[in-house]
This record gives sequence, structure tokens and C-alpha cells, in this order.
Amino acid sequence: MSVGKEQKQQRSRRFHRQTEIGTAPGTIVVNPEAPAPTIDVTRYTDRSLRTERLRSSEISGQASSDGEVLWIDVRGLGDAAVLHDLGEQFGLHALALEDVVNVHQHVKVEDYGEYLFVVARVVDDAAVGETRQISLFLGKSFCITFQESIHDDLVAVRKRLDNHQSRVRKEGVDFLAYAILDVVIDGYFPLLEQCGMQLDDLEDSVCDDPPRSVARDVHGMRKVLRSLRRVVWQHREAINLLLREPTELISEKTRTFLRDCHDHTVQLVDILEVYREMCSDLRDVYLSAVNQRMNEIMMVLTIMATIFIPLSFIAGLYGMNFNPKVSPWNMPELNWFYGYPFALILMASVAAGLLYYFHRRGWILQRDSEDEL
Repeated sequence: MSVGKEQKQQRSRRFHRQTEIGTAPGTIVVNPEAPAPTIDVTRYTDRSLRTERLRSSEISGQASSDGEVLWIDVRGLGDAAVLHDLGEQFGLHALALEDVVNVHQHVKVEDYGEYLFVVARVVDDAAVGETRQISLFLGKSFCITFQESIHDDLVAVRKRLDNHQSRVRKEGVDFLAYAILDVVIDGYFPLLEQCGMQLDDLEDSVCDDPPRSVARDVHGMRKVLRSLRRVVWQHREAINLLLREPTELISEKTRTFLRDCHDHTVQLVDILEVYREMCSDLRDVYLSAVNQRMNEIMMVLTIMATIFIPLSFIAGLYGMNFNPKVSPWNMPELNWFYGYPFALILMASVAAGLLYYFHRRGWILQRDSEDEL
């Protein structure tokens, strides 16, 4: 779960604001590293569907007929002219277009009267815990999406449009916006499943014999979950705002489905809270295991030192240089025939007595309750 150096550099560039200090609000400054845009224009009704890919110079003059839904999807933000043209054609505010190119935006919903501006963040498959920005403009008959990456994150929506019996084809443009938000929210569930499996592996590692890398992995997982929780919580508040604020752009029928999408965000927040608590518990268990292992090491060393203290005393006692020929009280056992075996037996008896005492007190050679069962 550790973030590599290259990913950190990409993340720092991603959160770098393009406009300089003092630039007028609404100025569109694209990232020079942003890919050239790919523009897909889809027009559909419940009976017809037309999709075409346009060049940047062909973006002007796009409009929807009566009863037809217009969806313009721009993948890649490397051309400011595309944003200017779409802004002039559909009356998009310059501040909203500036937020489109500055892809560090939080999830939010802004009401501009004739249209809604929604910023969402989709899961990035390349880096765990990273997200990409999707900007959405919802009007009465049009929906314009801007995807940060050239990678299409809305393939599932296109598949639903290909099915002429799908609800997306039968409902209005507000249902298309709901379908896009629903795909974004549902994309977090597979990531959380992956995080759950990694937490299970970490739990097994902690319970068995935790290596030193477990602490780093748990810390990395906690950072990922904290980042995801912040983003999911913002989605929850944004969808709640769509449900709470009255607007003619969203029908009551679509609000029913938005409530289901809101329930998904609540479920995601609950899962993230559980996983964060698991990370805290795993960290505590790991520290307890490390402390227990350290205590066992210190206990073994203490027992060894305790046993050798009286043995060192006996060896030091008989190592004193008193001449037994001068006085009969000067260590007469040095002249015994079995003096050396006596000293060894005395040392072994003292060591055995200490080990037996430690065992009776329950300090060593005690089996766990699970082993006894």
C-alpha cells in the first residue's frame, strides 16, 4: 500500500493550480501535460441513438432537437478552445469552466439557474486511493461531462444507452446525470472489497508472526481509507444537496433513484468507518505482539542472568587464592579428592532448583489455555 516516488510526483502535479497569483477569476489555463481531448457526442431518444466522435474544430453548432437528449463527453483537458466554445454555446459560467481544468476540486454541486454544475471524483485504477475528477453540466436538454483522463470512466453508461430497453433511454437528461453519478459511486465498492481482502491478510499476518513490514502496510492502508472516506463523504453531501434543494432540472422520479445513490454513499461511509477501526485494532494488536515478543526475550535473558548469578558466585568463591596449607580454614575442600565434581554438582543443583522454582511460580514452561484445550 505504500505510494511510490513516481505516484507522489504525479499527485503533486495533480494538485498544482495552473493559474498564477493575481490571475483574473474565470481564466482558463490548461495543464501543459494534459492529454488532447477526445470528444464524443451522443444524441438519443427512446427509439433512436446516434454517437459520433468530433474534432476540436467541429464542436461548434451542437444542439439537441425537440425530445432528444444531447450528451457531450470530453475526455482530456489539453485544449482550452474546446472549453471556450462549449462555454459560449451553452452559456457556461467562466468560473465553472475554470474549476473544470483545475482538477483538484472537491466534490460539490453548484446551481447556476439554467443548469447545474457537479464535480465528482472517480476511482483511479492505476493508483490505490487516488481519484480523478469528472465535471458535469446538467441543463434542460443537454449534459456535458469533462473527464480528467483520456481513459473512459463512463463505459457502463454507454453500454446502458446501447440497450434500447434501458431506463436511461426512456427517461430525460436528468436520469442520464443520475446514471453517471451512480457509476461513479459504484466504482468505490470494488476498491473497498480489495481493501477488505488486504485487511484480512494483514490480520492473519499480525495474528501469526508479524513481520516489521506489517506496521508500514497498516499505516499505508489507514492513509488510503482516510482519503477515500473524505471523498465519499463529499459525494454523500453533494447528492444530499441534489435531493434537498428544489430545482426544475431534476424530476421527482429521478430523485427517487438519487435517494438510492445516496444510500450507497451511506453504506460506503459505514464500510470505511469499520475498516478504519480495523486498522486501529490491527495497529494495537501489532504493537501488543511486538511488546509481548520483547517481554518474552527479556524474560529469557532475565532467567539466564538469574541462574548464572549464583553459579558465578560459586565459581568466584572457589576461585579465590587462599592457601589451604597456611590455615585449615582456608578452603579445605580444595584438597578433597572429589572437590571438582562437588562444585559442578552444586552448580547443577542450584540451577535445577531455580528452574523448578520459576516453573512453580508460573514464570516459565506454562502452556496457553488454547493448547491445553
